[in-house]
Amino acid sequence: MSFSRRTTQVLHEDHIATLNLIENLERFIAYSGRRPPDLDDAATRQTLQRTAAAIDGEVSDHFTFEEDEIFTRLADNGEIDIGVQLSREHRELLPAGQMVSALAKQALEDGFDEQSWSRFKAEAGGFIEPLLAHVHKEEMALLPMVDELLDPEVDLKLYENYSRNA
Repeated sequence: MSFSRRTTQVLHEDHIATLNLIENLERFIAYSGRRPPDLDDAATRQTLQRTAAAIDGEVSDHFTFEEDEIFTRLADNGEIDIGVQLSREHRELLPAGQMVSALAKQALEDGFDEQSWSRFKAEAGGFIEPLLAHVHKEEMALLPMVDELLDPEVDLKLYENYSRNA
């Protein structure tokens, strides 16, 4: 999908990165199966590090930007419902993501045992599905609205602010 505004394009690129995160996390869990993965394996460590970093940084920053800059502009133009709904999803997704990040970091420190691996899989699974639905909702509903809403000046300002803080 392509958008005419820089801001919507960069948010779209974030969504692509999030979909890649989801895919990698799903593949990691499926590949490892029931047995805890070996933390001496570089690919395992890299997956856990990238997962934690993406959730702590990109996902959190993305949510904050949308709530502070995008949803407020939509509300000013009478489009309140989508911002309310997506903000509610952010409040549900962020703690779930933070738990996955914390468990990934814990595993990097201590490794996985049967119990911690089982919990990581459960928490990640509970995060993946709603995050995937959220990304699709933003791609199909939010970004087209924002692309239409922003004028070139506001778009450039938002894009620069987001890029500087990303």
